[in-house]
Amino acid sequence: MKKPAIAALLMSIAALPAAAQPASPVAASGERGRAHFERMCGDADARIASRLAYIEAKVHPTPAQRAAWEAFARESRAAGEPMKRLCENPPARAARDDAAANLAARERFATAMAASLTALRPAVERFQAVLDDGQKAELARALSPRGRSRHHR
Repeated sequence: MKKPAIAALLMSIAALPAAAQPASPVAASGERGRAHFERMCGDADARIASRLAYIEAKVHPTPAQRAAWEAFARESRAAGEPMKRLCENPPARAARDDAAANLAARERFATAMAASLTALRPAVERFQAVLDDGQKAELARALSPRGRSRHHR
């Protein structure tokens, strides 16, 4: 697994939804952690829409690339379904000292994240294939966990 993918997975593990009171060591961090988890699940559609709007603004698909962009956006929304299902059916909250249950909850989250990434990669590959080099660079920055926070241009 490449470093950005590992970083994204680790960042995502910290985002297990608390609205359903997950079994996660992060959830034990108190109200702040629970609020973060509630936002992750509650705002999922808005975050996906926001991210797609950002990518579209950075990549600037041409009229000839519009069909590929629409397919990418549709497939990106579908790639979020495993995470949405986890939000709808979260693991029961485990006791803070139940290491096995906490690991099981984190495993469910990691599995959902992996399924989302597995669905997203081919969509990115198809869209990337119709882009010029500058657009490819913008797409890579927009999809990078580090790129979104440091490389806004």
